[in-house]
Formats: sequence, structure tokens, C-alpha cells
Amino acid sequence: MGHFINAAIFSVIVLVAIFLVAHYPESWPGRILFARLGPVPGRFEARSRYFLRWAAYAADWFVQATFAFAIGWAAWRAKPSLADSLPFLVLWLVVVPLLAIASLTGSALALAAFLWRRYVGAERAGGASGALRT
Repeated sequence: MGHFINAAIFSVIVLVAIFLVAHYPESWPGRILFARLGPVPGRFEARSRYFLRWAAYAADWFVQATFAFAIGWAAWRAKPSLADSLPFLVLWLVVVPLLAIASLTGSALALAAFLWRRYVGAERAGGASGALRT
């Protein structure tokens, strides 16, 4: 029963923290949490090119997650007692694969958007420039 109480207290703390950061986005934690991550659109850059850079950015995250998974595998092979460590198992078998799946999905979606805009959408040969306004 004590675990449920701890989980409820933790959930309330997280919700209050999210509420405070959402209402004060210019605060120090708000600026950190709401900072723009990833490629910034270039001046007069075609949107398809921007999507291609996003695909490369997400693919880089996938490679990093794969590398982190390989390091975890090597650490587990070197020291099998790590299988008894819950933090290691959660990081290695849950967090890193979820990061890999999310980044691979993002990369695939950005690549699909690039291909669509470049070859089917508005930027195909003779079409509009598709430049982003900054």
C-alpha cells in the first residue's frame, strides 16, 4: 500500500511542477524545458530540405541510442551481475529502446515528408520554391 501512496505523491509533485512551468515559461526551468531542439530553418531554405535535415538529426539520435544499447550489452556481458540492478535494466531495456524507436519513427516521418514535398507536393520540378519564412 505504501508504494501506491508514494506513486500518488510523486504524480502530484510532477503535475504541480508541469503546471508551474507551463504558467511561467520565461523562468529558468521554463526556458530550459521549452528550448527549441533540432535544426533551425535556414533563411529561404526549401521546406523539403528542412525536412531532410530533420530526418538526419533524428537518425543521429537513433545511432546514438543504438550505440548506448551496444555499450549496455557489452557491460552486461562483462559483468553479468548487472542483470540484478533495476536501474540498469530500466535504462538499458526500456529507456534506450524507447529513444531508439521514437527517433527512428521521427526520422522515417521526416524522410517521408521530404520525399512527399520534393517529388509529389509543391516543390516538384517547376513548382513553388517552398522557402520558409523566417
